[in-house]
Amino acid sequence: MASQSFFDDSVQIRDAAQQKRKKARTGVNIAAEFVLKGQGQPVECTVTDLGTGGLSINTRSTMYMGDQIEVRMRLGKEALSVPCTVVRVSGKSIGLQFDRLPEQQMEYIQHYIHSTFFDKKDQKKKP
Repeated sequence: MASQSFFDDSVQIRDAAQQKRKKARTGVNIAAEFVLKGQGQPVECTVTDLGTGGLSINTRSTMYMGDQIEVRMRLGKEALSVPCTVVRVSGKSIGLQFDRLPEQQMEYIQHYIHSTFFDKKDQKKKP
């Protein structure tokens, strides 16, 4: 009897070292606003993805690669204002990379992701 794989041969598994993203991230739905550098008017947006390296937002505003913005949002009890650069534009979805994020804010974001999304799952697994 011939040995057959349970996996589709067209699926390629990438080595972790080949992954583009090296930092923890998770899907979210957080009301926020941003200000484009050089502009004073805040624009509403929704944070849809959050990680320690950056975030994704949905907005009706037109943005371009390289635009610099400041995103303002509330994570838990903390109000954050984070400087970002646009690194991906796909319709209304905008990928942002953090710029010079202070270590304290980086640690808070990491703690927020872990405590909000992962600690609860770990507690459910314990007998």
